[in-house]
Amino acid sequence: MLHPRLMCLACTAVISAGGGAAEWTNTAGLAVNSYYSSNICRVPNDEEEKLVGTVTPNVNLRGEGARAFVALDAAVEYNTLGESSLECPQGGAGFGVANRETWVPRINFLSEFEAVENFLFLEADAFAAQNSVNPFVTGGDDNINGVGNTNITSRWGAGARIQRQYSERWAVLARYNYNEQYNSFNQVLGDSQEDRVELDVGMIPEASRFSLGVRGQYSEVTFDETLTQPEFVNRLSRLELRSALQLSRSWQLNAYGGEEDNVFLSSSDEVDGSYWDVGLRWAPNDRVTVNAGYGERFFGDAPRFDISYRHKRTQLTASYIRDLQFPRNIRAADGGEVASDPLNPDVGLPGDPLAGAGGPTFIGQTPVLNENFTLSYRFNARRTTFSVQANDSQQTRAENGSTGSFQNVTAIVTRQLGVSLSGDVRLGWRNNEGDINGTGGGLFGQNLEAWTVGLGVQQKLGPETILSLRYLYTDQTSDTDFNTFEENRVDLGLRFSF
Repeated sequence: MLHPRLMCLACTAVISAGGGAAEWTNTAGLAVNSYYSSNICRVPNDEEEKLVGTVTPNVNLRGEGARAFVALDAAVEYNTLGESSLECPQGGAGFGVANRETWVPRINFLSEFEAVENFLFLEADAFAAQNSVNPFVTGGDDNINGVGNTNITSRWGAGARIQRQYSERWAVLARYNYNEQYNSFNQVLGDSQEDRVELDVGMIPEASRFSLGVRGQYSEVTFDETLTQPEFVNRLSRLELRSALQLSRSWQLNAYGGEEDNVFLSSSDEVDGSYWDVGLRWAPNDRVTVNAGYGERFFGDAPRFDISYRHKRTQLTASYIRDLQFPRNIRAADGGEVASDPLNPDVGLPGDPLAGAGGPTFIGQTPVLNENFTLSYRFNARRTTFSVQANDSQQTRAENGSTGSFQNVTAIVTRQLGVSLSGDVRLGWRNNEGDINGTGGGLFGQNLEAWTVGLGVQQKLGPETILSLRYLYTDQTSDTDFNTFEENRVDLGLRFSF
């Protein structure tokens, strides 16, 4: 993981090299929290109470010069539970290993430097966040429990991009990226390195009534040896002809077709071949965009859609895709996207533990067929805000046909109760199910379902200071007793902004 000070130095160097005066925006904050848990080990019997303290500084930087851009969002949570003498019976992630983290990062870094004007661009990025090791075992959702089912994924990448528009209608894009990913629980999850190439040559769809182009992708990932697998290499590559017909300013008909050449471990003989897709795009104005399509690939049907809508008080995004993915990319799903504030994500609230990133997936590195639906909705009234986030991921492991179902929904209502006082209500639901090699049950025979209900108040003590008090109740049921528990949690927090 890159040290935040090194990132700041890199930001300054990139902007300075870009020439001209740089425009900087930055914010910083500090959150201090004390959590009481009625069941710190999340067990069905013999519950143990415990107080946990956290200190979380954060910084948000943006810098832009004539030929360079950098963005850094970083937060690091210090947790008193990580080095405590607490012993919980489950063990970390079902492997009997206590892997509680004392320091938990959440970092997104992006940078770009225009080395040759309107032609060559140098790119770099970094990412670090916490995620769960085993989605079928309790814990892993945050760092305020003693189970230790957590992993920290960190990644850095660097590359170059050739991008040039030769006329109003023709453009060329070629990109190379090399990245390395590390996992703190690498004895099971492993580390990996990727070489990735992208190519797009042809006409610009929005600039012509009819456009054609050639597009290609190549990805080769080397996975290091772990306790459960030897070192091996996976490769995904494709080359296609794309086309688009601009029916009007709002409507576009698009299609592409090509060949895949893949190398990965699979229980099926079909891992590549010809594919096609036909789709439609509707963008009547800047507030509404709808993309939908249907195609076929070696694994079968490949439908897709994504919707984006925003208005004065309403924001809505929804998407669905059926695609082949590496678990390394699912665990680091937020990498490369700089958030507005890592201490307060869209569904987060003041006083929440530092949010992780990525999604649940299988232990192992062979590709999975991921049928993924996401929904995000927010409505802002004068004094009330309502938000919902939902995700449904249906995964099938190529290596042996094992399946996993991961679903979660979170709804939050916040209301301004006075000039400096606000309150909130939260309801969450999570359901993880698995069928390993057709035998039924989760990864270790443990399907689980969890409900959470929360109430909170926030009081502004000044322009840059917020005091929060929150109660959260969790009820989780599972096929196995040691994954079934109830927990009452109370949080008192103070947050400063600078």
